[in-house]
Amino acid sequence: MKTISVISLSLLLLSPLVAGDLQERCDRLSRSQMQGVIEYLSSDALEGRAPGTRGGELAEKYMHALFKMLGLDSRFQPFTLHGFQLEALALTANGRRLVLQEDVVGSYVRAESEFSIEGDAVFAGFGIRTPLWSWDDFKKADLRGKVLLVRVNDPGLYDRRIFMGSALTYFGRWTYKVEEAARAGALAVLLIHTTPTAGYDWQVVRNSWSGEELYLPASLENDLKFRGWIREETLRSLLAGKRIDLERLYRRSLRRDFTPVDLGFKVRIVGRNRFRTLPTRNVVATIPGSSGRDIVLSAHIDHLGRDESLPGDRIFNGAIDNGSAVAALALVAKMYAECGRTLHYGLTFLACQAEEAGLLGSRHFVSQADPRRIVANINFESTPVWGKSPDMFAAGAEYSTLEGMLRRVAAEQGLNYTPFSLSEQGLFFRSDQFPFAQAGIPAAWLSAGEKDGAGRNRLAEFFKGGAYHTVKDEFDPAWELEGLRQTVKLAIGLIEHLQASRETPRWLGRLPFPAAATGRETVD
Repeated sequence: MKTISVISLSLLLLSPLVAGDLQERCDRLSRSQMQGVIEYLSSDALEGRAPGTRGGELAEKYMHALFKMLGLDSRFQPFTLHGFQLEALALTANGRRLVLQEDVVGSYVRAESEFSIEGDAVFAGFGIRTPLWSWDDFKKADLRGKVLLVRVNDPGLYDRRIFMGSALTYFGRWTYKVEEAARAGALAVLLIHTTPTAGYDWQVVRNSWSGEELYLPASLENDLKFRGWIREETLRSLLAGKRIDLERLYRRSLRRDFTPVDLGFKVRIVGRNRFRTLPTRNVVATIPGSSGRDIVLSAHIDHLGRDESLPGDRIFNGAIDNGSAVAALALVAKMYAECGRTLHYGLTFLACQAEEAGLLGSRHFVSQADPRRIVANINFESTPVWGKSPDMFAAGAEYSTLEGMLRRVAAEQGLNYTPFSLSEQGLFFRSDQFPFAQAGIPAAWLSAGEKDGAGRNRLAEFFKGGAYHTVKDEFDPAWELEGLRQTVKLAIGLIEHLQASRETPRWLGRLPFPAAATGRETVD
């Protein structure tokens, strides 16, 4: 009997784990195990993990060592960025000089220590040009060498019958406005900030744009030399000096027959600039599969670094954004590293850099990958760190068959599948799942629900006026971390569904963004 028991035990230990076993192992994770990654990545020692800094390099090395410790094949994926930081700025419009950080923030993106540019100010509405909703704010206007003033968000925020109503599309994102201004040949673009249209207050913009701005080299191959933000109150005051009613301009911009409006004054931008070329790295770990195709799981390891101009605390520790999400990535990697079975779809774990600078690490990864070999992307972003939630959400899953799969996974785990309440802020387009989606790969930001068991929406509080992109985003040892545990279990549930069904997710219906690999903006 003893011999049989020993043999049985040996077989049990060597047997591949199945989905239920994996989720039970998640249930047995201690709080200290879940805390470890968050606590280290958000410590002051890493100084906010900005790419190209000592802290950023430490985060890269830490993830590489962690993946190797788990027994995964881990490698660095190096790429180059160009960094620019304003030392001084004098922006003069209609005879008035604007104050850096109070009225305007921005980035001059040329390797010039001193600069001076000038162009006619033009209001370009929402700066959108897409056949999806038969919308073209530029018409055939010659905007070369102009300084464009552009609204953020899209017309659907004001007219629920067009675009996707209050749900922000990619065409409402500030990054798209910059891309379109560059395609139009503009000299500079100033995004008009309001808290409702941007989804965050001026403090977030100022914090995000106060330090070094980073760019992939290819994104600078155009005539757009300056990109930044202007406060709506400041612009309104400027236009009043020319007897121009901003609200009237806004009303005109809601019409499909809108054409760019020359505002009758020049904008002069003069300043001093620091610039450098810097190397940085994604960290990529893999578990091979038999099919030759992979599911990519991702989370960004960078944050905003430090701001020496701040009094007191100067470090943006980024505990929730994005330490908790990196913990989710690492814990899923741990579960499958210990799994001991052959997978149909391989798993790639992408710890990516420079998300805060515009999803640059994930963009680089996707640019180097063969989209046909990637089944889906599961991204972790600002993973909830509080108590258990009765819900879960998957931002972006609604555009593909991933949503149906996740509804089944949620039901199996006793969770409600709920829409993401912050869809009007376009968060799907603001994290690392989006470059995958743009490449035609079904992708979603997967998370435990926004609300805790008491019904308090902790995640919305974090993003809207909370610790998001402030020095207050710090590790708290009192966090229950049950939302993190739930997120890991959901990811495992989806992976196991894909492994068992061998289903390839596909797009559904109309996409609110151009997906390059499909060759069209609307797919069936």
